[in-house]
Amino acid sequence: MELIVKSAIAALGLTVLVLIICVQRDALTVAKNRAERAEQQVGERDATIETLTRTAARNRQAAARLQAKHESIAATLTERESQIESLRHDHPDIQAWFDTPLPDALIQLRDSPAPTSTDAARQRLPGDHALQSSDRRADDER
Repeated sequence: MELIVKSAIAALGLTVLVLIICVQRDALTVAKNRAERAEQQVGERDATIETLTRTAARNRQAAARLQAKHESIAATLTERESQIESLRHDHPDIQAWFDTPLPDALIQLRDSPAPTSTDAARQRLPGDHALQSSDRRADDER
């Protein structure tokens, strides 16, 4: 009987040991899967960071180009405004033209808001003064 009890205890101990090993193996598999997913996520984040870094660099370069273009345009505008002022003061005919008041229709047009569509622009034209099409002007020039 003593042998049966010892055998039963040994079998129970062996069963517990096998269960512990199975639980540990499952836990290890779960941990390994989590580690692989985490590694994949880190790789994806690194790729995203790399992409965002490259995009930011391109955006900085584009902004620098736009700023340089803006400065060039501003310099050209200043130069042309200076030329206009110079011409205006140096030539009495240009000064006289410049001092001529604008017709009321032009003042009204200048003071009204800019049209936001072609339909809005057409509605602002009087019906009896419709614009000619570009084909018609080309025929008139021949």
